[in-house]
Amino acid sequence: MDVEWGPDAAWGSGPRLDEFLLARIAEDKHIATDAAAAGERTEPGHQDPFEPARVLAECSAKRGMVLACRAARPDLAFLGSRPPGMGDFPLTPTDQHQLAALTLALLALPYEGHKDYRPEWRP
Repeated sequence: MDVEWGPDAAWGSGPRLDEFLLARIAEDKHIATDAAAAGERTEPGHQDPFEPARVLAECSAKRGMVLACRAARPDLAFLGSRPPGMGDFPLTPTDQHQLAALTLALLALPYEGHKDYRPEWRP
């Protein structure tokens, strides 16, 4: 099982998937905290997807998911397990390690354009 952390992770190979996600979540939290401090609010009764309080709650939930997946020791080799030509075929995890890897990969998709995102993380 390729778990990508611990002493076996290659030095200089870039961030692990869990570390990458925690860094992006911290960035999102920082932006939302700054917006809240600036007093940015939406009108009462209007749901704004970028409302600082909602973004902070989402960051907390995502962080909890990443830490839970990390504890399950995700099998990241599972992410690249599709047969050639089946890149869009959905992966079906068969154990908690594969499910943790898939969950992390799906959480990372919104950050695909980030310079540290690695193609092998794509679910």
